[in-house]
Amino acid sequence: MSTSSTFAGRFGDNALKTASKIANTLTDLGGRRGETEATSKENSIRMSVERIERDMKFLDEMVSERSQLSGFELGVLTSTVLVAFFSPLVFPLPVTEVLAPTMAAVSASVSVSAEYVGRVAVADGKEVAAVSMQAAAEAESLLSQSERTKAVLPLCVGVGATAATFSLLVPVLITELGIKSLQTVTEIQLVAPLVATLAAAVAGLSLEESKGLANRAINLGNRRFARSSDVGKTWLSASEQISNSSVRLSRKWLSFLTSTVPSPLLGALIPGNLATKAIIIASLAAAQSAFSLAQAEYFLARATDAVAIKARSAAVSDTYANQGARSGAILPFTSALGGLCAAATAALVEFLPVATGVLPIGQAFTVVIFPTLGAIFAAAASVSKARCEVDAMAAGEAATTLSLAYSDEGSPDGTVVLEPFRGVKDLISLTNKSTKKRVKKIW
Repeated sequence: MSTSSTFAGRFGDNALKTASKIANTLTDLGGRRGETEATSKENSIRMSVERIERDMKFLDEMVSERSQLSGFELGVLTSTVLVAFFSPLVFPLPVTEVLAPTMAAVSASVSVSAEYVGRVAVADGKEVAAVSMQAAAEAESLLSQSERTKAVLPLCVGVGATAATFSLLVPVLITELGIKSLQTVTEIQLVAPLVATLAAAVAGLSLEESKGLANRAINLGNRRFARSSDVGKTWLSASEQISNSSVRLSRKWLSFLTSTVPSPLLGALIPGNLATKAIIIASLAAAQSAFSLAQAEYFLARATDAVAIKARSAAVSDTYANQGARSGAILPFTSALGGLCAAATAALVEFLPVATGVLPIGQAFTVVIFPTLGAIFAAAASVSKARCEVDAMAAGEAATTLSLAYSDEGSPDGTVVLEPFRGVKDLISLTNKSTKKRVKKIW
């Protein structure tokens, strides 16, 4: 007896130790797999962020690889340097004292001109980005109003479901309480279907209001940011706008009727006693409320996706505008350096009469120093100006995506936008694929 009990105890201890080892091993494997997956995700996120940074710098790098001086500007800057160099060799000293500072001032004017063009481009980009952000904020406001209107729908569904449940309990309640009055029995039996029908009516009105706000959020910016060739697609005459407004108002009343009439009508047509009809009416009204909630979530999902696209487009536009502002930040400095070179040239030529022992060739190399530096600064300013211009163009191009054609077929350029049913199907497909991969790894 004691031997068998001792053996059983040892066997139990060994089994417990074995199970603990297996559990610890599985836990370690799971923890390592989790750490590996977390590290992989971090690396993917870091690579994605770095790719975005490279894409943002791509335009500036592309512009920097090519000369941004026009033929006229290149000719002017080259002429200023040559004239400043040859003036001591060809002209008398009084002419050189005027000509050299003038050439340096011309180089500085090229820098100032580049600053003007660049700063205007930056201002244009910032204004476009500001308008884009404003439109995205308006869309967010409309989406918030739609969500606030939709907030009553879950309450309507709950009230309808409670009324349907109560209608099932009414016959038992009447029997247990021993209510004999026909009027009282009828009133009690009509309470649940009446409450459920009113909840369905409120849900229908809420659905139409939420749907209208969601559609406004989706379509916001279609005309404001559309290209001139596409404006006609969204243009509506005054009579068409009035007609659309009338249709929207009619839809509200139609929604109220379709939410109120069907359940009592079907309940009246179905044979049976009053208790059975009350149960049917309350159940149908509760189903109508649930269907209204599902419809509202459908339109809100589309609106949320559309508003997210608009916000992303506005953010991209603002990012390019800020990139342009960053490129243009150096322009005032290059202009100041150009002015400094002009002033330094004017001061330098004043010392030429003193340096009587210096040969003309030495005077030429001395005088040409600051005009050359001014020309170099002007060339550098032209690169910064070109960066500002291309970033402003990118900001405007990003803003035009706020007029994305948001329809079931997608936009004309092939961009696929959210279709909730299709999105759910894709998610299920992705889940199946990932599950199969995980199962294959385990087995």
